[in-house]
Amino acid sequence: ECGFCEPVCPSKGLTLSPRQRIVMWRDIQAKKRAGIDTRELLHSYQYQGIDTCAATGLCAQRCPVGINTGELVKKLRSQAADHAKTADWLAEHFHTALGGARFTLTAANSARKLLGAPRLGRLSAALSKASKGRLPQWTPALPQPLRTLDFGPASNDARPRVVYLATCVSRVMGPAYADREQSSLLDKTRALLEKAGYQVVFPDNADSLCCGQPFASKGYPEQAEHKRQELLNALLHASRGGLDPIYCDTSPCTLRLVQDLGETRLDLYDPVRFIRTHLVDRLEFSPQDEPVAVHVTCSTQHLGESQALIDLARRCSKQVVIPEGIHCCGFAGDKGFTTPELNAHSLRSLKNAVQHCSEGISTSRTCEIGLSSHSGIDYHGLVYLVDRVTRPRSI
Repeated sequence: ECGFCEPVCPSKGLTLSPRQRIVMWRDIQAKKRAGIDTRELLHSYQYQGIDTCAATGLCAQRCPVGINTGELVKKLRSQAADHAKTADWLAEHFHTALGGARFTLTAANSARKLLGAPRLGRLSAALSKASKGRLPQWTPALPQPLRTLDFGPASNDARPRVVYLATCVSRVMGPAYADREQSSLLDKTRALLEKAGYQVVFPDNADSLCCGQPFASKGYPEQAEHKRQELLNALLHASRGGLDPIYCDTSPCTLRLVQDLGETRLDLYDPVRFIRTHLVDRLEFSPQDEPVAVHVTCSTQHLGESQALIDLARRCSKQVVIPEGIHCCGFAGDKGFTTPELNAHSLRSLKNAVQHCSEGISTSRTCEIGLSSHSGIDYHGLVYLVDRVTRPRSI
């Protein structure tokens, strides 16, 4: 109950902090044991304690004894999760589920063209509020859909191989309609890897694979672990038993995969670690003059790559801005759509901090949606910046 965790919590000041979540839950349990009716308290706690928790675990990094309040919240979500059969179906038909996501983005993009962005924004906000978050809120930073991708077989040439794990979000979400960068994260990443001299290969049945994070965050750990193991097996095969490095283009998915690998021998990298380990010596950097904002995601912090991300940004730009006081953006996978006030509260000081920057960079496609919405500038993956300022190194 010391409160060391509170400065990094995105919901502090909006609802509860990690310390308050624990204290309130203890109080509810004590009242239950005493025979006191806790229904009203539980109803309030659902929003105050559970719905507005990003569950990223940054609190554990600040806690002297490593308490992760996000794990408590995930456990409570799991206890309340009552759509196990639906989760089973989605896990087994993930390709179809992604097709539904693409259809939703297509519908939203069509509505924007029909109604115009300002009108759609007002209508979407009203509908989201009326549905209590069940209908996601549209913003101008919402991605356009990517078509179903044909990854094709490996060419098996003499270049060193890298297995590219294109995550769910990068397979579905393209750039926003108003973004000056209209190349997808997947295309930009593949181009950068090939520029550095790598042969890019993809796992088999790539569009059916998922690390399980969407299931874990919704309280379905069994389905989440099933998808994770399925993906690890596919990566083991694609990397020839762990011989080839594996590049994962989104840091939250990387973090989930590298935890508890056990005896599985896989050489897994997030964008920051792969670029600094494998690409820096293969590319020549010519830093740009335009200032760049950097958002260090929660997963990048957990992976221990925070300073490395900042150092890479400084290789790419002569002016790097790191906004103070923003530790977690509060988007948390989909909460930027379903609980947009959490994202807005966490990033309330961002616009003033980055107003002189030409763009922002990060390592999570979903985080970048919220960051773009609340900053007034476009946020992109790190690879966009690296690709722009590099050329192949002469040998």
